[in-house]
Amino acid sequence: MLSYLEVNNGFIELSSKKNAEIAPEWLQLPNKVSLKYLCQGILEVKPAQLAKKSVVISCGVHGNETAPIEIVSGLISRIVTGSIEPKVNLLFILGNPESMLISQRFVEINMNRLFNKAHQNYELNEKTRYEIERAIVLENAVSDFYERYNTTSKQHFDLHTAIKPSFHKTFAIRPYNNMPMERESKKLLASMGIEAVLQHNKPSNTFSAFSVETFDAEAYTLELGKVKPFGENDMQDFCKAIECLDNLVQDKAIGGASSTDIIEYKVVAEVIKQSENFKFNVAEDVPNFTAFPQGYLIAEDDNYNYRVAYFEEAVVFPNPNVPIGQRVAVMVTRISED
Repeated sequence: MLSYLEVNNGFIELSSKKNAEIAPEWLQLPNKVSLKYLCQGILEVKPAQLAKKSVVISCGVHGNETAPIEIVSGLISRIVTGSIEPKVNLLFILGNPESMLISQRFVEINMNRLFNKAHQNYELNEKTRYEIERAIVLENAVSDFYERYNTTSKQHFDLHTAIKPSFHKTFAIRPYNNMPMERESKKLLASMGIEAVLQHNKPSNTFSAFSVETFDAEAYTLELGKVKPFGENDMQDFCKAIECLDNLVQDKAIGGASSTDIIEYKVVAEVIKQSENFKFNVAEDVPNFTAFPQGYLIAEDDNYNYRVAYFEEAVVFPNPNVPIGQRVAVMVTRISED
């Protein structure tokens, strides 16, 4: 296992092997850091000394979002070769290895809609089995990790890249939390190169939301840039995120950014496709965070219209080509700096 993880894309190579040897015992590095390969795509790292923080770093929940997978694989190789020494408990997850192998967002179901028991809404059959069962595996791995260490500080960073262009090249989605975001958390995201944060207005079924709702962890879905095939990512585009993750793993102070560098948005509505008569009055190529004025008719459906209610609302993740009953877009508005 270590021979794979020593090279920059070794975690990718290891995770691509369904029958890779699972280490039943901890493997100890010369610096006393220990590793255990729990199952395909899931690696736990334990520091030499007792740690006060437990951090989950996940990627590849969507298999075609390759840059985060390469970022995580590089981070693991630096740990294994001793370039950096972790001072926090770590769980690394490559979420959907099967979709990674076919270079697709998912095999059959969008896995990032299957958490917090949402997989129960899908029929279990040969087509759906892999992603439903994989989502359960990921929940169990995170639960076992947080419960075993039971530290007061729990964090989860689920790394993604976006399909659509965006006015904010990088942004974070903060799962529903009735507490305002702390200044240090904003500084952390800004240090990663995140330009904006979107605060959700209700519980959801994403992977990061599972960690928030089940363990009260500080968790985010991080959109770090644009989807590209393996081998076409320029790691310089992600240098801030890479440096910040290295510091986070080493439990070093995060500096170089201000909490005021983050633009905050809140979700005000979700546009849902209710029938085949649904009409979405937004251009197909519109970037994320495109703003529309008050009164603009965003969507029309049977017995349903959505008009912009606030002075201005921006559209995020627009996609009218979804099945009936699913989300077409998220509508957000900026949070006042006051």
